[in-house]
Amino acid sequence: MAVNKASSEQLKLLIRNTLLSDSSISAVVDNRVFGAHIQTPDIGSVDFPLIIIDFTSGSVDQPGAYQLVTMDVWCYTRSSSGDALALYDLCFDALHMQTLRQDGIQAAGYSRESIRPREGWNEVTRSYFAQGEYAVRAAYRGS
Repeated sequence: MAVNKASSEQLKLLIRNTLLSDSSISAVVDNRVFGAHIQTPDIGSVDFPLIIIDFTSGSVDQPGAYQLVTMDVWCYTRSSSGDALALYDLCFDALHMQTLRQDGIQAAGYSRESIRPREGWNEVTRSYFAQGEYAVRAAYRGS
């Protein structure tokens, strides 16, 4: 018997949509919430500010229906480290201790920040960043 599971793709889409549905976040980044880091050849064609959702590790129960994912949220801006932290704070408000659920996405769960943000300068992207870590618990919920 096949087990229905919360896929990583569906979970990342759920988190992206959660961030973009927050009008404070979308006003800053438009639709620039990405599920992977920018590659060096793409740097010149990318607009800032932006958010990167990066699943770094995780575990799953034996049947595969329940997941615990460690996720980094990276907020990049070219204006200042303060602006990167301000964007991160908006993400914190949208994600920390929040229920994650959206019609049409077969994953649901909640997230909490587990490590407060660090800030810095990324020489490759030539931008400031704020990066924090979240624990995301998710399960398959059906259509």
